[in-house]
Amino acid sequence: MQGHLKTIPKTNLIQATVRKFVKIVTPIYQLLPKHFRLRQNYRQLKVSDITIIACMLARIDLRDPSETHFHHILMASGIVVPERSRYNRRCRNLFQIMKMIRQYLLKRYRHDCTYEIIDSAPITLVSARRSNQAKVLRAIACKGYNATKQLYYYGFKLHAVMDNAGYFVSWELTPANIDDRKSVEELLREAPAHQVLADGGYLSRTLQKRLKSQEINFWFPLRKNMRKSGQVNSAFLKNQRRHIETGFNNLNIVGHFEHPRTRTLIGLGSRLAALFLWNVIKVHSNLIQGKSGLRID
Repeated sequence: MQGHLKTIPKTNLIQATVRKFVKIVTPIYQLLPKHFRLRQNYRQLKVSDITIIACMLARIDLRDPSETHFHHILMASGIVVPERSRYNRRCRNLFQIMKMIRQYLLKRYRHDCTYEIIDSAPITLVSARRSNQAKVLRAIACKGYNATKQLYYYGFKLHAVMDNAGYFVSWELTPANIDDRKSVEELLREAPAHQVLADGGYLSRTLQKRLKSQEINFWFPLRKNMRKSGQVNSAFLKNQRRHIETGFNNLNIVGHFEHPRTRTLIGLGSRLAALFLWNVIKVHSNLIQGKSGLRID
């Protein structure tokens, strides 16, 4: 017997990742209202909502850009999932549930934040040169300009608020030509903070005064002819504001949201909901290990 080869089975990475997210999501899912959990014919589901959500989070964690490719990997790894088209529909239908789970986790994980940062990022469906012939979500998407990357694009604009720990606490999707300042008050209503940092695209004295009446100090970098206004134009605040750009870059690395390859609005929404849910779980995991909330391994 000593001469026989010994085989040590390797841990299946896909199964281990899915199991990790199932463990996190399950206790929160049980707290959701019954009309979300106990839907019509819910007893006939062969795969639970928790497993589907865990698979979506595992795809982000493993940085797989293709939903079809990842579905094949799930089946090859021995994970029981519906056939591809039904799996896609199940993912789309869990949009609201994932948002509610994220809100529960934020309430549990977040502590008093020092400040929040607001910014926007482009979501490109097709290149600007093809925008006149584009048919994808033509009734909703439009052409816009991204000042940070200095490019025109056709698609949507993602507005988001991130706190100083690295949690994305609220987000909103608008057509690409919507001014950044129009979504500020609605985003901050969901996640109010006394100190909010923004870039030059949010420069508005009227908006600043309205937020001041709500006890929100809204900071943005000043132009040269505005230095006598009494507002601090610190290089430190400018550097702190750039943390949200790192956060957007991290989300794009793992979730590929800037070029989503989707043809439906609910598909894009469910992908973003899963991505921001993953962000809450990842940031919490980093913080309890003593790492930065902006770090991805």
